[in-house]
Amino acid sequence: MQSVLLGVDQTALLAGPALAGLLVQQTGSTGLLTACAALSLLAAVLMPPRTAERIAAASDVAKADHARGLRAGWSVLRERPALAWLVGGFVVSNLSLGLVQAATPVIVVKQLGYSTGSVGLIWSAAAVASLLAVAACRGAISRWGLWPVGALSATVAAGACLAVAQATTYSAYLVLVALLMAGEGGLTVVLRTVRSHLIPARVFGATLALTILLLLAPFPLAGLLVAAVPPDRLGQALGVCAVVQALALTVTFARLRTLPGLRPAHP
Repeated sequence: MQSVLLGVDQTALLAGPALAGLLVQQTGSTGLLTACAALSLLAAVLMPPRTAERIAAASDVAKADHARGLRAGWSVLRERPALAWLVGGFVVSNLSLGLVQAATPVIVVKQLGYSTGSVGLIWSAAAVASLLAVAACRGAISRWGLWPVGALSATVAAGACLAVAQATTYSAYLVLVALLMAGEGGLTVVLRTVRSHLIPARVFGATLALTILLLLAPFPLAGLLVAAVPPDRLGQALGVCAVVQALALTVTFARLRTLPGLRPAHP
């Protein structure tokens, strides 16, 4: 189920850059922004209807349970070492991923001399690679288990990120980013599967919200780093973050190998 849901996400990520590039080419930024607004409106219309009373009641409950929910989420992370280690490794890894995402337009346009449309091609290729990795993980996890698939995905992601920092041509950069996102796709399947197996149903929402907040925290920091680092030093910054990512993922999966939780009977 986690692989299918992630596949839906990656398919949308594949279609998004391609559609955006076509709209920019044909209609300019106005057409792109109009399409974004229309899609947002369509999503709002397609959402299941909720009455004002239900919305107000849910808001009151959310306010009352906010602090308790966070405490419950932290408790689950403390009680589930496998989940805590995996989330921690992802937090560090996401800093490198966020830096690649934020720095790619600068590197491609300023350093490699390609157009902004070429940036969209990179992310379309990355989405294809990620989608293929997610599809492959479905059978691989069932056959070999979560730990081997996660360790292999971590190796691919860390190695590709290290190589991205050294890429000097557009084609090499495109291939390496695609490999990076393929590794990240495999890791995401592992994380989602572990979450679904280890988080108790009664506190699933609170714990899931906490893990998402933790995983998103590095992305604003990555944006600040790109803003602060001169464009000609972005490669060095990527290299440092890639080394930290490789070390974090190595420690994470070495620790996970000794913990229960990564070999569910039916992933």
